[in-house]
Amino acid sequence: MKRVLAQPENGQVESYRRMLLEKRAAVLINLGVRFDTIAAMGRVGEEDQAQISHDEYISLSLNSIGHEQLGMVEEALDRIKVGDYGTCLACGDPIPGKRLTVIPWARFCVPCQDRHAEAGAPETSPAELALGR
Repeated sequence: MKRVLAQPENGQVESYRRMLLEKRAAVLINLGVRFDTIAAMGRVGEEDQAQISHDEYISLSLNSIGHEQLGMVEEALDRIKVGDYGTCLACGDPIPGKRLTVIPWARFCVPCQDRHAEAGAPETSPAELALGR
């Protein structure tokens, strides 16, 4: 027998929307800070090139993660607009509120996310989860 979970109520959806908007703002700020930091370095001495190259690599990796996360946040905000936020994109069941509180941009319920990850396509990478909300 399949357990039926309740869809988020309007007040809850508004709370998730605020969390998503805060996350979007934080990601955009971080993307801008990393870009500005690299741009401000200008020319450096040869002895500093290895460290600078490493820092640029890390920054570009974080920017890539930030852009992916920004895309998922934007998708979640779009789902709120059309009224299907909180519904698993794979099975159509409601995503539990506890999951949405931790990952408000979640696309899948936990069982579907596990199947998705086993197939080699995780919703969020470990690096994204490390960045937190």
